Amino acid sequence: MKIMKRITTEVDQVLEQLVAERREEVLGLQKEEASRLERLEKSGAARLSRLEKDLPEELSKVLSAQEKTHEDLAADAAKDTEDILQRMTSFEVAAESSAATHPGLGRGSLAAEANAVGWVYPYYGTLHGSNGAVYWEGYNPGNIDASVFASGAGSGLFGSGAGSFTVYMDWWFTYRAPDNRNYSHSIYVPFNGFHIVRADDGFWDSKEAKVSIDLTAIGYQYNYKASATTNVLSISDDNININDRFDGWRTMYYAQLLGADQAYLRVTASLYVYARGGGSHAQLNFSDGSANYLGVPVTLVS
Repeated sequence: MKIMKRITTEVDQVLEQLVAERREEVLGLQKEEASRLERLEKSGAARLSRLEKDLPEELSKVLSAQEKTHEDLAADAAKDTEDILQRMTSFEVAAESSAATHPGLGRGSLAAEANAVGWVYPYYGTLHGSNGAVYWEGYNPGNIDASVFASGAGSGLFGSGAGSFTVYMDWWFTYRAPDNRNYSHSIYVPFNGFHIVRADDGFWDSKEAKVSIDLTAIGYQYNYKASATTNVLSISDDNININDRFDGWRTMYYAQLLGADQAYLRVTASLYVYARGGGSHAQLNFSDGSANYLGVPVTLVS
C-alpha cells in the first residue's frame, strides 16, 4: 500500500514504511476476526442442528417455532434503531466538547521549559474500515467520520448468528526529541458520537450485544517501542437496551525512552461492536449528522 504522495523528506520516507507495516497488521487482525466468526458460526449451526434432532419432537417444534420470534425482534430492532438515528443525528455538540476547552490546553505550552517538546498534532492519519478497505487517509487529519455496527440473527445458541466488526483510526505524530531521555506523553482524543446496544435474551435463545472503544499508543525510533492500551468505553449484556451520547475528551498516558533524533507516535482508536441473536444490535456512530465525528487529538510531550 502506498501512502498518499508527499514523500519528499526522510520523515515521510520513514512514515511510509510505518503506515505500510501497520496496514498489513490491521488486515491480519481483520482476517483473523472474520475467520473466528466463520468458525463459530459453522460450529454453532452444527451443534444447533444436533440439538434439534436429539430433543423430543414437542420441544424441537417449539425451538423451530422461535425463528419467527427472532425475525420479528430483528424487524423491531431495525425500526427502533432508525428512530434513534434520527434523534441522535439532530443533536448539536455542547460547547464543552470543543477542542478549545479540553482540560489539557489549560496547562499551556511547555516550550519555555528545558528540553520539552510541547504540544504536537497529528501529521498523518488512516481510517481502516471493518471490511478491510481504507475509508480515509491523508496528511494533517481533521475531523473524521467513523462508524461501525453489527446485527445478530437467529437464536444465538452456541455462538451462532453473531456479527462482529472493528474499525481502527490511526493518528501518526512525529517530533524531534531534543535529548537522550525518557519522554512522557499526555494524549487527548475528542469524541462526539453515540452508541446503541440492544439484546433481548430469553429461555430458548442466547443473545448478547456489546460495544467497546480502546485507545492504544505505540512509539517508534529506530524500532518499535512497547505499546499501551486504555479502554474508554465498554458496555455489554445479554438483556440490554441502551442508547446514549459519547462525547468529550478521553485521555491516556504513554512513556518511551528516546535518543536525540526524530521520533514517531501512533495513537489508535479501536471501535468494536458485537451482536448475537435476532434483534441484537450494537453500534458506535461518530459519523451520521454534523455533530458526530472523531475530532483532532493532541499530545503533550514532556
